[in-house]
Amino acid sequence: MTVSVLVPIFALLAIGFAAARAGLLTAEGNAGLLKLVSCFAIPALLFRSLADGRGGSGGAEIAVVYLSGCAALLVVAFVYGHMVLRLSMAECVVFGMGVIYSNSSLIGVPIAQALLGREGVALLSEIIAVHTLVLIPLATLLLAFSEGDGPGRGSRALVAAVSNPMTLSLAAGLAWRQTGVPLPALLDHIVGPLADAAPALALIALGATVARVPLLATSAAPLASSLLKLVVHPLLIWTIARNMGLPHDQTLIATVTAALPPGINVYVLAAHFGRHAEDAARSFALATTLSAVSVAVVVQAFAWG
Repeated sequence: MTVSVLVPIFALLAIGFAAARAGLLTAEGNAGLLKLVSCFAIPALLFRSLADGRGGSGGAEIAVVYLSGCAALLVVAFVYGHMVLRLSMAECVVFGMGVIYSNSSLIGVPIAQALLGREGVALLSEIIAVHTLVLIPLATLLLAFSEGDGPGRGSRALVAAVSNPMTLSLAAGLAWRQTGVPLPALLDHIVGPLADAAPALALIALGATVARVPLLATSAAPLASSLLKLVVHPLLIWTIARNMGLPHDQTLIATVTAALPPGINVYVLAAHFGRHAEDAARSFALATTLSAVSVAVVVQAFAWG
């Protein structure tokens, strides 16, 4: 395993970026592509990876390690955001989520697939579950109450967050795995093409999305968020994983996931509540661009280790 496995991944990101800048992939077209990826292709890949039973052991350990690191870094982000950047409570929530919430679906899934195949995707799905079932609900409720909206607005956003196709595919895949029954050939032939297309489509859509977000920032928050996300987060997760004796493959997936840029859901939440959305968008674009370095460093370090 060397950094060369990442070349096709970032090449596809570049293709999406170039297609958007050249006008070949319009904003409307990319919005449709993102919906196709998030509603069908990635869910199909997650379902297949979990349903066939590969990578089933160690799920609890990798989830605990990742969640522990996220909790510790979230506290640091809140303190830094409030004391140094002078952000409000709601803005600190968005800033903190940008530091701990990785783009595990659009870019994490293709990387996990390239590194460890279906076993890597199955391990990553445990982290995606943490994102979906813990981090997004927590951020949604904190934003709702910090804005004084009470449970109503937060509840609507929360229901939408945890009832999306990726969450449902995780639940369906885990349920199918518990039966011990192999996927029927007919179902596999339907799910398979969607799952196989997911990595390339996701990366092209992400590249096109980044192309439309300006990198220049008017505040220090995007750069601070990117440094905490791409440098501190993976170092913290790796340290916890090593101290807890996590196996090599799980440590690799957890650390690489931490080295990923923030997910687009951070911006979606910020825009929904009208808080820190501009900086969230710039953090997303800046960190996605810089993640070529952070992910490459982590993968190469594991190759040498």
